[in-house]
Amino acid sequence: MARFTVTVCTSKRLQMLSRALESLSQLSVPNGSSLSIVVVENDHEQRSQSVVDQFRSSHAIPITYYFEPKIGIPHARNRAIEVAIAGNCDWIAMLDDDEYAPPDWLLRLFDGCTRFGADVATGPVTQVTDSEPPHWWKPIPQSRRVTGEFRRDAYTNNVLFNSRIVERDGLGLRFDDRLTFGAEDVDFFRRAHAKGARIVFVAEAMVIETVPASRLTLRRILQRTYMVAAAAVFLDIMRDGYPKTAAKRLPHGVRRIFIGILLMLAGACLWPLRRFAGEKTMLKGMISVTKAWGNLSGFFGRTSTYYQRVDGA
Repeated sequence: MARFTVTVCTSKRLQMLSRALESLSQLSVPNGSSLSIVVVENDHEQRSQSVVDQFRSSHAIPITYYFEPKIGIPHARNRAIEVAIAGNCDWIAMLDDDEYAPPDWLLRLFDGCTRFGADVATGPVTQVTDSEPPHWWKPIPQSRRVTGEFRRDAYTNNVLFNSRIVERDGLGLRFDDRLTFGAEDVDFFRRAHAKGARIVFVAEAMVIETVPASRLTLRRILQRTYMVAAAAVFLDIMRDGYPKTAAKRLPHGVRRIFIGILLMLAGACLWPLRRFAGEKTMLKGMISVTKAWGNLSGFFGRTSTYYQRVDGA
């Protein structure tokens, strides 16, 4: 009998959390297996316990609520891990509070692990908006990876992993609490991979992410772009040091600035003739320059405050 625990970290998203939990109540598990849920609220005050209590009153699935007042995604995820392994689970799945999963999600991930002898299974994310998005916005592209493809990374928005990765008598891994600005999941699973964990992609194990209107503004999109770029360099420096990271990243940064400026100029020239096409071209240019600026900032230890603001409700 396999014991599964799904963890959900949340902050100020009561409606989204309720939808995520409702989707988890419909999950199928392998015959003879058990399922439990852990919710960790990462906030200055408790807001979500009522959502958990309501779920508990109407569903038979065991659910545990914990409050983690130390702000930062790594702190919340580490708390979720501690609670999950205290419950003697065999497998830990992670889902974001702004997502929901189809009923076969967990089965698909577990099947990927068993079929391919993997310790970790991860799948794709489909983005949907809760309002009409700007014409220039595009959801994250669907991955071209195929089921059974091994990789060195995974993301906590759609993952299942063997508890030995975090158990004290196993690999004993935890999320790096320095990475409160993002990329803590990239770092975690790359360290797991370096220690011998096998990570497999499962194309059928898809989850759906709701993108709120507040995340669809140009300012917010560029802030996220900056965050990802700065975090990438920060991780490279942690792993490879400054010289190797500079040799790898600086040429890309210079090229991005050059290409970005050209695209913004081209978009401005195109805008009077074809407005939508001009705006899309200018956006590509701004994203390119923002990535370069984020990379450069990462060299000087400057990170992002993107996650200090919560989008959605």
